[in-house]
Amino acid sequence: MLSDARSDALGLAGPVIVTGANGFIGRHLCRHLAASGVDIHAVVRETTSRTVRFPTGVTVHAVRDATVEYPAVAAEVRPQVVFHLATLFAARHAASEIVRMIDANVAFGTVVCDASSQGGARVVHTTSAWQHYGGGAYSPVSLYAATKQALCDVITYFAEVEGLFAREVCLFDTYGPDDDRKKLVSVLLEAASTGARLPMSSGHQLTDLTHVEDVVAALVHVAVGDPPPTRLVARSGQPLSIRALVGLVEQVTGRSVNAEWNVLDARPREMTDDWPVEAALTRWRPLVNLPAGLAQLWAERTHERD
Repeated sequence: MLSDARSDALGLAGPVIVTGANGFIGRHLCRHLAASGVDIHAVVRETTSRTVRFPTGVTVHAVRDATVEYPAVAAEVRPQVVFHLATLFAARHAASEIVRMIDANVAFGTVVCDASSQGGARVVHTTSAWQHYGGGAYSPVSLYAATKQALCDVITYFAEVEGLFAREVCLFDTYGPDDDRKKLVSVLLEAASTGARLPMSSGHQLTDLTHVEDVVAALVHVAVGDPPPTRLVARSGQPLSIRALVGLVEQVTGRSVNAEWNVLDARPREMTDDWPVEAALTRWRPLVNLPAGLAQLWAERTHERD
């Protein structure tokens, strides 16, 4: 998949801005674009606790207040494409997180769209399957999903009234190397490695996992496609239950996962049946299958411990 991403990246003739560049997907996108010689400008929070070593070819713009400082960055860079990946995620929000979540997921994105419409940049933004409970056109699983949809509504305004060129990549679950998000795949591999007990819910809910290299290829494809799809849904199309995922991890690693089922309560509105999210037809296809992706991560983990 990396070769496909590099091939498409050659269509990015001008500078590129990546917001949320120090996040999981943002880091991988910057590395892949840098390998293609793209002029990349990474927008990161000055106060972030995450230290990232960006490759040569990435100019870092550290901002304290992104909603205030971003327009000046965009005016200086004059990007051809803006990959808007910055987000504040919470599966279950706390009252103290509401203002920060709206600022990060709605206000900042609005500023990005305004600057992009004025400067003529394409915007590629990520959304979540959590906005489409049961496969609905819009039915939010969480407040996080509602804020993501709010930005979609803002983007509709800028597209219809201000002439913004915006495209969406809708994500289900993602995984891959260098993932510090404590997501399920990382947790399961750690449990396989240590043998520690792992409290779980029923395990009957579904997950649809896409490798980060395939996600990067989807983002680049949407940015340079002609004509680019309005929405690309980046998913494997092969959802499996959490119990089945645990079994696959055990098969790949040769280790047992000490899962304790039905200990934790299920989160509301989880995926128990597949959610068909409407999308445009594109030539993008996921190339990293789940067993191969898990085997890669396990090999890296065991190599680090040797």
